[in-house]
Amino acid sequence: MQTRRALLAGGAGAAALALGGLGYRAWDRGVWSGGDGRAYSPWSDWEGNTADGIKRPLRAAILASNPHDTQPWLFKVGGNAITLFAYRARNLGTFDPFRREMHLGLGAAVENLVLAARAFGFAGQVLPTDGKLSLSPDDTPVPAAHVALTPMSAMRDALFEAIPNRHTNRGPYRADQSIGAESLRRFANLVTDDTVRVVFVEDKHARGELGALIVDATNRIIDDPQMSADSARWFRTGRRAIAAHRDGVTVDTAGLSPFTTAVSKLLPDIDARSADRYWLSITRETQVATAPVLGMLLVRDRFDMRSAIQAGRAWQRLHLAATVEGLAAQPLNQPVECIDRDAMLGRADGFGPAISRFAETSGWEPTFMFRLGVAERAASPSPRRALEEMLRT
Repeated sequence: MQTRRALLAGGAGAAALALGGLGYRAWDRGVWSGGDGRAYSPWSDWEGNTADGIKRPLRAAILASNPHDTQPWLFKVGGNAITLFAYRARNLGTFDPFRREMHLGLGAAVENLVLAARAFGFAGQVLPTDGKLSLSPDDTPVPAAHVALTPMSAMRDALFEAIPNRHTNRGPYRADQSIGAESLRRFANLVTDDTVRVVFVEDKHARGELGALIVDATNRIIDDPQMSADSARWFRTGRRAIAAHRDGVTVDTAGLSPFTTAVSKLLPDIDARSADRYWLSITRETQVATAPVLGMLLVRDRFDMRSAIQAGRAWQRLHLAATVEGLAAQPLNQPVECIDRDAMLGRADGFGPAISRFAETSGWEPTFMFRLGVAERAASPSPRRALEEMLRT
């Protein structure tokens, strides 16, 4: 028979093993390391140095907004020019069947590139590629834009300085804290290209109707097994997955509270269906419900490549400007994703006619939807691949 001392010793040993195992899992899942490590170093190395030469602005370009942090870009440097390629292998499948959102992300990278080039003494002349986006193209990289750089006096501005601080904030916003009309006018004035327009929806009733469309579209997506799967494969859990891929949506960027984030990392990964239900819940109860402003970027043809690049540039400027003013922003583009999915399947458009009521003008269609507000807590950075991986020779 074991003595009481032996039982106590055995219990203490078991407790020590359990604590050790818990500590290892916490380390392995990155409970204490959100936003740390080599996967996040591009956010601190974003200015580079003169030794980078003409590649220097690319360190800012790779920090641009892009769908699901897929980072769908390659760069070719030659002479005094940079060609941006659509890295079509890094796609969202049925979630983005025409690679429209991919080109929005490419446009955002172009905007960061031009802002950084100006700060480092180069004027960037952008020539987007003409053409139409097609359904389910192959994975061959194709040129999306050409940027010619010519020397000029260096000019740093507030948007450039905001580049390392711009992050997608998926958490709750302060619903009772509105955004001033003057701020919205300044944001609208940033959308100066004649191929893109911006609409802000502030009225509570109209915002509720548009928010309901966003929730309905989210429900449609999670009920579509292929869309759900194509989205889920870009979700990264744990320190090792982040270090290996350096891309994708992480637990740290999912908009959870610090406590829920820690618990989510410690617990086993939930199944895809449960994750989808949670996404629907946070979209309905947090992201739509707490947004004081919803917005849309409109183009005449969402499948026009030039328009997609220009709309992506406009979104990047808007998000940077919001960052300068201490505001948070997040894409909520589920309705347009469903419009594309309907087009892919040859179904009647289930969302376009309803959204068009908010466009305020005929002949324009939405390509990007988002929310703005004052965040309750800061957003975490997303992992980014090293610039060297994105250079094409």
